[in-house]
Amino acid sequence: MSTPLRRTAGRAAVLSLAALVLAACGSSGASSNPTTDAATSAGPAATEQAEVLPITIGTLPIVATSALWYGVDQGIFEEHGLDVTIDTGVGSETMVAATLAHEVDFVTLNSVSLMVALDAGVPLQVAGGFSQAWEDGDEDISAVLAKPDSGITGAADLAGRTVAVNTLSSAGTLTINEAVRAAGGDPAEIDFVEIRYPDMLRALEAGDVDAIWEVEPFITIAQGNGAQVVSWNFAESAPGLSTQLMVTAADQDPEVLERFTAALTEVLDAAGSDEAGLREILVEKLEMDPALAERVRMDRFATAINLEALSTLAGLAHDEGLVSKPVDMSMFE
Repeated sequence: MSTPLRRTAGRAAVLSLAALVLAACGSSGASSNPTTDAATSAGPAATEQAEVLPITIGTLPIVATSALWYGVDQGIFEEHGLDVTIDTGVGSETMVAATLAHEVDFVTLNSVSLMVALDAGVPLQVAGGFSQAWEDGDEDISAVLAKPDSGITGAADLAGRTVAVNTLSSAGTLTINEAVRAAGGDPAEIDFVEIRYPDMLRALEAGDVDAIWEVEPFITIAQGNGAQVVSWNFAESAPGLSTQLMVTAADQDPEVLERFTAALTEVLDAAGSDEAGLREILVEKLEMDPALAERVRMDRFATAINLEALSTLAGLAHDEGLVSKPVDMSMFE
C-alpha cells in the first residue's frame, strides 16, 4: 500500500508540478514536433499528398479513455486524416512536460492541474473539453465512501476524519471541502492523506483511513465490498464538472489543432451515444471483468466545457491558495 502523505504536502506538490513543467519549457525549444515539421517543411504539394497526420494522445488507463479508443476503432479519427496513437504510459505526473517537449501532441489533464500550470505561466492551451461528471441524477462518477459502521452518513460527518484522496490539493479535495461546507461541517477539520486509487479500499478495510475518495471503476468495486457512498462530492459542489480537459502546447500547429478538435467533437458525440460499445472497450483495452464493465458508471463526454461548474472550481482553487490569482476563464472558452 502507498505511504500516506499528509495535507501539508499538497502545496509543495503543486509547486513541484509547476517547477517540472517550467523546466520542460526551458528545454522544449530544442525539441521538434514531427507532425508540424513534416507538414511545414515539405511544402504545399507534399502536404496535400500526406493526407493522414500521425497524432499521439497522452492519457491514463481509466474508464474515460474508452472514448478515445472508440474513436480509433470506429475509424472516426482516420476520417479526419489523423492516425491516432493512444499512449497510456506517459504518467500523470509528466504529462504536461511530455506535451511541451512534443513527445505527445495532446494530453488529457484534470482541470485543477491545468489551472495551476497556467497560473505558473506554463505555455499550454485548451484544445477542448473531454470528460464530464453527471449534471443530474442521484449518482455520479466521483464519490466518497466509508464503512457502514463508521458513523459517517453524509458529507458533514467527514469533518474530523481521515480521508484518502489520490492527489492532495486537487479537484477531489476542493470539492470534498465544498460539499462538507455546504452540509454545515468544517472542512478545516478533515485530515487528507494521499493514497493511490487501487490501494484505497485496502486502507479503508484495514482502518488506516475513515473514508476514501474514489472514481470509477473503484466506486463500484468498493460498493461490491460493502463500502457505502457518503458523498457524491462533484454533484454536491459543482454538478457536471468538466473533469478532464484536452490540452496541447501553446505552439501547436493551428491546422493540426483545428483538425483534431473537429475529429474529437465527432468522436465524443458518437461515443456518448454508444454506451454498450464503450463497455466492450473496457473489457478489451483495460482487461476489465465483463461483469464489472457492465456496472461501472460511465463519464459523460463533450468538447464543450461546462464553464459554470469550472468557474466554481476555479473560485475554490483561488480561495484555497492553489492559484495565485483569479483564474482567467477566457482560456477555457
